[in-house]
Formats: sequence, C-alpha cells, structure tokens
Amino acid sequence: MTDPVLFRHTDAGTDESRWLGDPRWALAPVLDVPALAATHDELLVLAAHPDDETLGAGGLVALAARAGMPVRVVVVTDGEGSHPDASVWDPERLAAVRRDEAAAAVAALAPDAELRHLGLADGSLDRRRDELDAALDGLVRPGSLVVAPWSRDGHPDHDALGAAAGNAVRRRGATLLQYPVWLWHWATPDELPWARAHVVELDRAAHDRRAAALREYGSQSAPLGPAPGDQPVLPPPVLRRASRPVELVLGDGSALPELAREAGSETFDAMYDGNEDPWGFHGSFYERRKRDLTVAVLPRERYGHVLEIGCATGVLTRRLAGLADRVTATDVSTRALDLARRDAPAHVTWVLGRVPEALPDDGSPEDVVDLAVLSEVGYFLRPTELLETLRRVRSTLAASGEVLLVHWRHATEDVPLDGPLVHEVAASVLGDLPHRVHLEDDDVVVDLWGGLPGSVAEREGRA
Repeated sequence: MTDPVLFRHTDAGTDESRWLGDPRWALAPVLDVPALAATHDELLVLAAHPDDETLGAGGLVALAARAGMPVRVVVVTDGEGSHPDASVWDPERLAAVRRDEAAAAVAALAPDAELRHLGLADGSLDRRRDELDAALDGLVRPGSLVVAPWSRDGHPDHDALGAAAGNAVRRRGATLLQYPVWLWHWATPDELPWARAHVVELDRAAHDRRAAALREYGSQSAPLGPAPGDQPVLPPPVLRRASRPVELVLGDGSALPELAREAGSETFDAMYDGNEDPWGFHGSFYERRKRDLTVAVLPRERYGHVLEIGCATGVLTRRLAGLADRVTATDVSTRALDLARRDAPAHVTWVLGRVPEALPDDGSPEDVVDLAVLSEVGYFLRPTELLETLRRVRSTLAASGEVLLVHWRHATEDVPLDGPLVHEVAASVLGDLPHRVHLEDDDVVVDLWGGLPGSVAEREGRA
C-alpha cells in the first residue's frame, strides 16, 4: 500500500475549472447503467465513512436503483473521528448522528436499498485488514458489481478499503469499480489514471437525488459549534466537486457496457416537417423579449467574431450579425440551416454539425472568438457533451472574450438536463473567468462570463 497523501480538507484544493476543463473527460467511455443492471445481480457500495457513498457514487446508486438493480450499501466505520477537536460533540454522539445521516442519505438515493454498518473504528482500517478482509468475504458475491473507494485516494481508510475490496473481488469473481473522493482535492488531472476512467452521466432526477442525499450530512457540511475544531469537513469546494453532472469511476473496462453515441440530426430535422417555425420564434412576446435581453446584457457595442451554438433558423443570429464583423453559427439540423440561409447576411458562416464535434479544437487564429452564445441549447446535450462543448468554447475564446448562456428556467422533458443545471456546470467550467452578469426571472436565466475589465460606464469615462 502506498503512503497516504498529506492534505487538509481546509485546503483550497485543485480548482474545479481545471478538472472539468480537461479534454480527457470526452475520451472516457460512458457507462450504460441499465445494461450494468441487466448483467449484474446487485450493486454493492462500500463506504469507509458515512457520506463516502454519496460523495463518490451517489449518482450511480440513484441511476442503478431506478434501473431496478438491487442496492446494498455497507458503511465500514461510523465516521466518529471526523472532528477530533470538536468542542461540543464527543465521538459517541457523532457516530450516532452519522449513522442516522447515512440512513437518510441512502434512502434519498435508493429508497429500497439495504444499509449495513460494520462499526469498525474510524481511522483504523489499515491496521485491521484481517478483520476487514473477513467481513468483505462475507459480503461480496460472484454476481456483485462492487463499488469502493479508490485504493490510492489519499485517505488511509479509503486506501485500505479500496485495496481490501480489490482482493475480495478477485477471490469471489465479482466486478470492481472504484471511486475517488479526496483525489479531486489534492491531485491534479495528470495524476488521475484516465486510461481506467469511466464516466457516469447524471440526468436531472439523479442529480437531485444525490443533492438531497448530500444535504442529509449536516454534521459534515455545517459547523458543529463555535470553535475552530467544529468547522465543516466538507467545505464548499468539496461539495461543489460532488455536485457535478458526471461521476468518474475506475475499472478495467473488460466487461463494462458503454452508452452508445446518439445519432445526428434526424430528430431535429423531423420537427420541420410541415412547420418552418417549430420553436415558435415568430409572433411570441416571450421569444422576442428573450432575444432583447440577450442583446441588452452584452457589454460591448461591437464584436469582431461571434460564435452562436444551436442557431436553429437564425432568428437570434441575425441580431448578433448586426453587432459583429463576422458570425459563425452552428446547428445539428440540416432543415433548420436551410431556412437560416434564406436572405442571410453575407458575413454569417453556417456550420452543420452536432456539438462538441462541430466546434474547432486546434487553436487556429481564425477560430478565435470574441463572444460565444449558447441560447436554449445546453440542456439538449448529455453531460459529457456539455463539458466538452464548454471546454472548446473556452479554448477558442479571445483573451477578453465573453461567453453568454441564456436558457429556459422551467422543467424540461425528454432531454438530458435543464437550464439551471446547465448554468451550474458552466459556472464550474468557466470559473477562471470573471462572472459579469447574472439575471433570472420566472422564465429565463442569463449568465455572462469574461469580457473587458471595468464597466461600460468606466470605459466611457462616465464613472
């Protein structure tokens, strides 16, 4: 076993924009969770402490349960050592509270899941390997899909449990996936074994179940009392990393079903059968107001190169073209672009293709943009597609370039995400840029990142 990594939970950790902006997310296969449910007898989730199951694999648990997969969660310690310098809570009280929190969290993820506590001492797993091995031999079955902490996560209990799980799986002929928790905090993307990485994509329902489960761990995310030793073990940066629309697990991949890539433009093309305005852009005050808001929040009078992703029939594109020397507009639908090209401004280039593949990724000077606009498109993308789209947008952005997102705030149906979640993801990926504008009402949410320093009034010498 490797030596534990020296880190503190109070450290800032690796910035989330660095993690989510890594191009290797797009290369990792996406697990087909319903297929996993069909090929394994159960999901057996091993947690060193109460909350590890949610932090590392909560979305997978929720998706597996929804697919009809029996779920067992085994929490090895009660986590009574999380606050060794607490001023008001002793370990006995903390253990009892954390057991109750785990019960509520697992119920939020998978209401029919079986929860078992082994009650080994917090911080002792590396010294109690014989006892741990014996316990796991009685838990792991040949048809189990075992999900355990990564054996190099950096916490001694996580590392010991991950190593023991690996041995038990080999002895029992089961399948193993391992999840990082603290690696996201102390490591950098180059230290993650991406060749073994598999991604679990969360939809809005699974994301909400995991968020509800995380909220149950108040003893870890809120102060226990007034003293320094009472402060949260899970500060905001840790919770932010546990709120992604994707989870990452490590496995050998030999028997893991992967989610197939969706087809291209057929679904969107069919919307234009007998209707040149399927989205109701024309004649709608809501749509007209939204376009006015989109243009009104822009802090520059003129742009060099504007990129619009998901332009549809080009109604907004024409407004943007009036503010730009050059516009590149992409859409997945051939039929939509045929309509968009009618009487279009000559300085608009129309690009057919699905993002992220339709976007440049080679850093060519001609692809650099001063403004990228994603309006009502982000929730049609799967989480990994959204991450890669935002990464490519970020990579083509000029030094003072801007990224504008505008989305419907209401619930969505039959699409992977919704507007608020798209903007949450964008805030993480674009976190190294200044956040200039946030606007929301009952219908729409608008966010603008990047741009020139100072306000419009300051640049005109008015302030």
